[in-house]
Amino acid sequence: MIYVPEKDSYACYVVNSDTTIRAYKQVPNHNSNIDYRDYYFHSNYIYRDGTQTFNQYSTLPVCLPSNKITSEVYYRNDFDSILIIFLIMCIFCFYIPLKIFFRLFRRFN
Repeated sequence: MIYVPEKDSYACYVVNSDTTIRAYKQVPNHNSNIDYRDYYFHSNYIYRDGTQTFNQYSTLPVCLPSNKITSEVYYRNDFDSILIIFLIMCIFCFYIPLKIFFRLFRRFN
């Protein structure tokens, strides 16, 4: 499965290079201008918008099947990094302040 952030907003997805997935607003056909968005999945899914012109001599891209595309967050390329950052933030935001709080207000026997 390949993760894309906005699966339902685009009609056609093409693997453009080893670091880019191109999403077209409409299925490309000859003699048309189609808006697209390039997702750079090795760079935390930043994107760039543009328009591509297809003339009668253009080779039309082959769209990926819809069962290969998902918007489930668990399929993100950087999901492991997100979990590590979340764990570190939980430690600093919850565990350490709670430890300090309980130490300051513990019962003296």
